[in-house]
Order: sequence, then structure tokens, then C-alpha cells
Amino acid sequence: MSRATFQVTPHEDGLPLVDVLADRLRCSKKQARVLLDARQVFVNGQRVWMAKHTLKLKDVIETVRPEAKTHKIEILKKAGDLLIVNKPSGMVTNGGVRSLEVRLQHELNNPQICAVHRLDRDTSGCVMFAANAAAKEKMIPLFKEEKIVKIYRAIAIGRVSDSLKTITRDIDGESATTLVSVLDRNRDASYLELRIHTGRTHQIRKHLAAMRHPVLGDKEYAGEQRGNPIFRGVPRQMLHACRLILPNQQEGGSALRISAPVPEDFQAILNTLKLK
Repeated sequence: MSRATFQVTPHEDGLPLVDVLADRLRCSKKQARVLLDARQVFVNGQRVWMAKHTLKLKDVIETVRPEAKTHKIEILKKAGDLLIVNKPSGMVTNGGVRSLEVRLQHELNNPQICAVHRLDRDTSGCVMFAANAAAKEKMIPLFKEEKIVKIYRAIAIGRVSDSLKTITRDIDGESATTLVSVLDRNRDASYLELRIHTGRTHQIRKHLAAMRHPVLGDKEYAGEQRGNPIFRGVPRQMLHACRLILPNQQEGGSALRISAPVPEDFQAILNTLKLK
């Protein structure tokens, strides 16, 4: 990630934050607003996202931006008409011209490739695609019947107790269950492995937030992330889909286990927080 820190000068006193950002970062106001919308701007240590926020002399502005990467998408496993790929954070699974789905269609020269399930934009890790719509339709019942196991890693705020093993809490009126295992922890944060029995929208993020241990970097459910100063510089939610386990479609065959190692930014935060 890249950081920039600067102090408001006399000629910038009283100006809107967006104007000063655009000038100091040598970008357009539109690009400055994108940074504000991503909640990656701090004024005097406090997260600020209002473009018209009025600056004062000697205010200290800090920005944190993930480095842009354009590496080829990593394919973790090919199994018949299925592809399990390692989704980078910051990219939507499908539904847009810059989505992972469209990227794969171009890279593999197959316009029929389609997502079987989705991960949030900021969540990295294992996600399944089908080579065509027919292959996708065959997989949908397995997800609905919970025959595909989805396992995640997360860094949560605070010290999670060993007694928190199962979270059963309705989401949007539907039952949802998350199994929790503590891998490591300290006073500031906990490294968790989570298995979801259901696939509700934002399930892990909502469940951990409800337990007062939100996912570190979650801009929607974690609120203002106080405590360890390291928290302020976390560029995205620390949630990673580390493993998928699929039943073998051939009778008597063993299950397919596909894993994605935690990405560099995730590992860097673990190292900084002294978690393993």
C-alpha cells in the first residue's frame, strides 16, 4: 500500500478537503472523491469522507491507497467445466465491465464463463466459475443443499474467546450459522478460521460485528476502528476465502479440496499484529 502525509499550509486554510487532496495528490477531484468514498483519508488521525470538510491550518492529512496490480488471474483448479480461481481483493466477482468474470472471459477467450457464487469486492480467495451456463446450473443445487464447504480466514478486532464456537443469528429474516475457530489472538485482534453452513449476504461480517468482534478494515460494519494505531492503515476488510471443498461428482471419488494462500496484504497485517 502507498501512504501520503502532509500538513495544511496557510494558503490551504479554510479550503474543502477534496480540493486540497486533488492538488496535493495531483489528481482530479473525481479521483479524490473516490479515495474519500473508500474511507482512506484521515484528518488529524480521524477518518473523514466528506468532500466539503473544511480544513484548518496545520491539520495533518493522511491517505492510504492499495498498490494497483494487474497480474494475471490465478487459476487454482480446473475440474471439468469448473474453474476455481484466486480472486484478488478490490475486484467485484461479476456484474460489471471490470469484474473478475469479464477478466476471465477475456483471458481464457471464453465469453460463456460465468460466476457460480460471489465474494464481496474486498474479500479475496477461492471463488468458483463455470465454463458455461449449463455447468453453472448443475452446481447451484449443491450450494443450496450446503454440500459445498466454504472456509474463510479473518482478522477480527479484539480478543475472541474460545467459548465463541458457533454463531447462530438470523440475517434478513433467514437463519444463518457460522462456525468459529480461534487460530491466534492477542489483546488487540484475533486470527480466525470460519466455516459457514449458510450463504447469507455478508454473513461472516454481520455475525462477527454482532459479537462485537467485527472484521478488521470492514468499513460498513466495524464503525470507527479505534485502539491499535495499526487499524487506521488497514486498506480493506481482512477476510479471505481460504478453502472450498467440493463433493466429487463421480461415484466413489474423493472430495476436491482447493486452497488459496492468504494474500500479501493480509499476511502483512498478521505480521504487524504479531498473529500467526
